[in-house]
Amino acid sequence: MPVRIFGASLSILVLAAALSACSGIGGSEKLVSPSITSLPDSEIDLEKARAENTHRLVDPKFENQIEVIEDSTGIESARTFFSNTRTLIVAEDRDSALLRAASLAVSQRVPVVVYSDEDRGAIMQLVRDLEVEQVVTVGKVSWAEAEGSLEVVHDPGTTAAMGQFTAFQFTSKVVASPSQMVEAVAQLDTDEKTELKAAWEPLLRSDEERTMPAIEGQSRRDSQMAPNMIATAATPLANVINANAYGGSVLVMPNSELMASKASAAMVIGLEHGSLIALGPEFGRPEEISEKISRGYEQ
Repeated sequence: MPVRIFGASLSILVLAAALSACSGIGGSEKLVSPSITSLPDSEIDLEKARAENTHRLVDPKFENQIEVIEDSTGIESARTFFSNTRTLIVAEDRDSALLRAASLAVSQRVPVVVYSDEDRGAIMQLVRDLEVEQVVTVGKVSWAEAEGSLEVVHDPGTTAAMGQFTAFQFTSKVVASPSQMVEAVAQLDTDEKTELKAAWEPLLRSDEERTMPAIEGQSRRDSQMAPNMIATAATPLANVINANAYGGSVLVMPNSELMASKASAAMVIGLEHGSLIALGPEFGRPEEISEKISRGYEQ
């Protein structure tokens, strides 16, 4: 991996210069970014978007392919984005717990899975495969205090615990409705330390006072070579969390119709053969995605 990263440095500079030359805009001012949906159509240049999408350096394991993550538990996306991790967050399948888990996961760059009794075996297999040493449960999760050498920590749900877990002070942000959860998680920034809270649902809290152990922060896994990753408000939240914790930028579309708007088209133009990851099953099969992109955008 280090050889790949260092070898890519010159390529990144060359590509940035090429994009700057063809667009007339500095390489740092990307068009295809999470904020593109706020732009009027007149400011969206599809040819510039195509150049950005097709001239970026992508991790070879995602290169020239379209991948759809259909699993809603986060197990598949955790495997996709993480080859190992010291900590795994296991969250209750409740909006408030998932937003709390997202806040911790993106801050410390660790993966999240959604707990159910039916998926416990698959989660334990993931723990073994990713060489997990610490499981942090959020919400009501049936998990023993310790299992062999595995450290199990139950989050009490308090703001004070967030600081003890991470050694950072968090700012609270209230998410107004379930339809805004994906957007809120996609916008989480590792450096800003935001604790997301659901306006419609209280978080399960414990009154027990105890000092929480550290959740060690991990480096971003994408090496700034993540492919374009798309989602909608209907995308399983665990997949959006894991994509963000991995280091990639999640592009949230109004809906799964790739060519329904100019902004959506810009997110995927030129990627009919990849590199692209759809974070939810609502986008259809890879071949369907490829066909829609090939058809192009019609004003």
